[in-house]
Amino acid sequence: MSLSTLHSDAVHNAGDGLLARVQTQAVKLFEALAEAYAAHRTAAELRTLSDHALRDIGISRDDIARVARYGR
Repeated sequence: MSLSTLHSDAVHNAGDGLLARVQTQAVKLFEALAEAYAAHRTAAELRTLSDHALRDIGISRDDIARVARYGR
């Protein structure tokens, strides 16, 4: 089950009330935290590579944070 499915299910199952809004915000928060964690892990992995290996894949050390967060 994907996060978007959970999000859709939360909204449809809760109706139009406060609970639906709270669930929607909780899912959005969880998705943002998951994205931030993935970017952190990617940056950590890229930092372990040598300058030569980074050059081979077309990035520099200065690019690591941007590439980890937004891609190429």
